[in-house]
Amino acid sequence: MQYQAVVRKFGPAQDVVELEQTALAPLQHDQVRVRLLARSINPSDIITISGAYSGRTTLPFIPGFEAFGVVEQCGEEVNGLSPGTRVLPVRSAGGWQEFKDTDPGWCLRVPDELTDFEAATSYVNPMTAWLMLHAKIGLRPGMRIAINAAASSIGAILIGLANAGGVEPVAIIRSEQSLERVRGRIEAVIIDRADGDLAAGLAGRHGLDAVLDCVGGACASVLADALKPGGHFVHYGLLSGQSIPASFWASHPDIAFSYCHLREWVHAEAMSEVQRAYSEIAAQIASKVIATEVREVFPLERIGQALQAALPFRTGGKVLIA
Repeated sequence: MQYQAVVRKFGPAQDVVELEQTALAPLQHDQVRVRLLARSINPSDIITISGAYSGRTTLPFIPGFEAFGVVEQCGEEVNGLSPGTRVLPVRSAGGWQEFKDTDPGWCLRVPDELTDFEAATSYVNPMTAWLMLHAKIGLRPGMRIAINAAASSIGAILIGLANAGGVEPVAIIRSEQSLERVRGRIEAVIIDRADGDLAAGLAGRHGLDAVLDCVGGACASVLADALKPGGHFVHYGLLSGQSIPASFWASHPDIAFSYCHLREWVHAEAMSEVQRAYSEIAAQIASKVIATEVREVFPLERIGQALQAALPFRTGGKVLIA
């Protein structure tokens, strides 16, 4: 028997995620069974539970895109993995349960240098940050980039990875209270409290090579105004709850705009390339170049309390399910 957090209808996570106890099915010959030890609660999980991706999500389902565990059992046709191997099973949800049966080719190997909690926060944010900096904008020393929501978990990772690549970004935050959460070497901090703050802060900082935006809304145009011709605008989140206005593209025809979705990249790439990128990220975590703060940890049996503690998302660290 095992505990599972199950979604049988779309809606607010606190209302529709239910804890159930079910029997373990027989393990298929070509799969591995992973005993999951620690899981993150991420915005992508909550968005999926809400039904925003209902076209590619079949009910009922078990949420959880980021979970760490140890191989418990291998099917008789499995080669290359053995019980006891530390892994992150990726390319599908299903992390909010005690065991996950999965394709062995979808398991990223986790080095022993990472703690269980470091491993459980080593995929979604760090890999998204790596993808934007290296695959999207081609980070190189001396580039000038701006990052909004710089006090968030992924903001700290972006700053750390940028610093490691010889770049000191412009950090954009929402309040003075967030100043103490901005970690790493930065070119400047812009506090964007109200209309006009962002434009004023960027007034002397035009000619940026890239902007990494997870806010959206009208501020996107202000950020794009600061880019040099041909500069990269990477959009990866919608914290404002407002889409980028339609006028954005017509008024910025000379920028390189792209979305960043980790899921699409992981499904399109060979797993050998995903493992190579992950190994690079894991080494940065092990050497303390980047880190994710953990705010609270709850057992899976208290999934409701974990969601209550995690939502709405805010600065101050991740809530984990152990």
